[in-house]
Amino acid sequence: MLFAALGAVVISVLVVATWHVWSNDNALSARGQQASGRVVKVTTGKHSRVHVEFRTADGRQVRSTIGQGDEAPGPRAKAGDVVPVIYDPLRPEDDLRDARAPENHKVAHLLLGATVLAVVAIPLATWAGIRARRRERSASTAEER
Repeated sequence: MLFAALGAVVISVLVVATWHVWSNDNALSARGQQASGRVVKVTTGKHSRVHVEFRTADGRQVRSTIGQGDEAPGPRAKAGDVVPVIYDPLRPEDDLRDARAPENHKVAHLLLGATVLAVVAIPLATWAGIRARRRERSASTAEER
């Protein structure tokens, strides 16, 4: 039962993450606006990100990050570079897309695939575990007789 509860938590987290990334990608496609952003920081490592500061069309100064997979092809931007970004005017602090990058939904598709796999595999594994436990109990009961 612990495995089933843990599986439900994993599935829930994957569903929320998929929905968040997918809705952000759709928002950028549907109502995204372009602005010039100045790169303020570039983090490297396993989760490298480009942090950008820009001004929205209504004059707000915003600091956000370019989403993973939404960077422009070619050499990575450096602190101080000016890059064109696409932002959601309703939520400009959410992930941005570099305007020079082709539109893609790579991260959303990977998350969706992981979610579908979890939705199928976790219940099957849980059911297999329950059946194995029942067989063990039946076998030990039969041996006691």
